[in-house]
Amino acid sequence: MASGKTLLAAGILVGWMFCVAIVMILARLINIEIFFVLWLIGALIITEFISLSTLRPKWRTYQLVLLGTGVGIFGIIILMKVIDIIL
Repeated sequence: MASGKTLLAAGILVGWMFCVAIVMILARLINIEIFFVLWLIGALIITEFISLSTLRPKWRTYQLVLLGTGVGIFGIIILMKVIDIIL
């Protein structure tokens, strides 16, 4: 069973995603790239707030892999945008 801190972090992340989605819908600017970047920023911030410097649970390793993959995808998106601007 997940600890209270893990459930709190998951709840905050889901709340953040809903807020971003609602703002994007109200602004009539639905863009998956912007949503992904804002989700990644929220996940990184929440990860830093709940991480302990002395302990590393097993889920933390998986979370770092997920966040690393997200940063890699973000880099690819940025690279594609730069190439579109140059060409």
